[in-house]
Amino acid sequence: MIKLNEAFLRRMKEILKEDYDDFLESLNENEQKGIYVNNYKISTERFKKIVDFPVCPIDYEKSGFYIDNSKKGRHTLHHVGAFYIQDPSAMFTVNAHNFRGDETVLDMCASPGGKSIQIANRIPNGILISNEIVKSRAQILYSNIERMGLDNVIISNDDTNKLAAAYANEIDVCLVDAPCSGEGMFRRGDEYIKEWNENLPKMCAVRQLEILENANKCLKENGYLIYSTCTYSIEENEDVIRSFMLKHNYKLINIEYPFSRGIGLDETVRLYPHKVKGEGQFVALLKKLEKNEFDANRPINLKENANFEKFLTKYTKLENKVYDYKEYSYIVKNENLIKKDLNYISIGVRVGMDKKKYLEPNHFLFSAFGKEFYRQINFDFKDENISRYLKGEALNINLEDGYGALLVSDCSLGGFKISDGKFKNLYPKGLRNFI
Repeated sequence: MIKLNEAFLRRMKEILKEDYDDFLESLNENEQKGIYVNNYKISTERFKKIVDFPVCPIDYEKSGFYIDNSKKGRHTLHHVGAFYIQDPSAMFTVNAHNFRGDETVLDMCASPGGKSIQIANRIPNGILISNEIVKSRAQILYSNIERMGLDNVIISNDDTNKLAAAYANEIDVCLVDAPCSGEGMFRRGDEYIKEWNENLPKMCAVRQLEILENANKCLKENGYLIYSTCTYSIEENEDVIRSFMLKHNYKLINIEYPFSRGIGLDETVRLYPHKVKGEGQFVALLKKLEKNEFDANRPINLKENANFEKFLTKYTKLENKVYDYKEYSYIVKNENLIKKDLNYISIGVRVGMDKKKYLEPNHFLFSAFGKEFYRQINFDFKDENISRYLKGEALNINLEDGYGALLVSDCSLGGFKISDGKFKNLYPKGLRNFI
């Protein structure tokens, strides 16, 4: 049995009333696992045809599925970025808003990246700025975006007040999946329970309001704000929304899906583990009705890299410009969104490093654009060669010299180089430990 703080239990009994016992019982059940299918790598229909473990559709997410509780993180289709393991309740947040597909979106608190991956799939003709303030977590975010092969994501590593200055009045949709007291995650482990105390929700609410203030500065007039937490406290959910709306001209948009309604805010929703197959979640959707009088920071003047542009012409069908940023060169979808005074982990798809004497292509290039390479090897995901490749071994392949991409069931996995007829495995050494 999970042992919970008495103050928390008293509050939940007051909130849930006759549902309280069912809620307590649900906390002693195993969490429900879910996966999100990444359409940048594979269509949802094709995934359903080839997947070799049971999946059950999630009705509010067309690319989401419930799975059994066995670990899927070492599955070949996971390595290739065909799916992301995600809590089913967390998948609903992005579905609260109907994306057009061409927006500029900011995910202000993005790591580990599940909601960013969903958003990127929703806006194939748009751009996502995915931010994480903690550098170690930003690196995890980058790793997941790279594995998914997403070519429309910029990853920043900064405080939200710097984002507000950089992107003032430039964002169509802003997601604030706010750091919170984590009450909705209690059955995931003791660390969430041990960190909780009676004062934590109020402390978190102060930070959440600060982040929302910065989100407001970023949003255009008529832009949309998605606010979510994985907690139950009224202080961090409905009270935060009320306080924010007292200062700013926003309209709450009704979330029509039939979940439990917010407390005193019927337009918002609450997901409880005794009501849904997933963890706790709160979601609100707001439309901005005012215009801020701010100017965004100027973009960086990026320099093109002609050497990598020639590399792309030689080995791929790509005709993109390549820009240098710090030690890497990138394919960038919108260079005007790369701003001064912000720290970026990635400004697009890393093409590689220009060593002057030679070019070193990056894994992200193969993950995102493997299908664009002239030289390709395509194995079924059950082929034994995939396991060998993921371990960094050489494969017995007869191809002419040059760079190419290895695909798994038509999904881009990684790169290789043929030199003097020999196969050089370019799968990153740091990823081989997870096989």
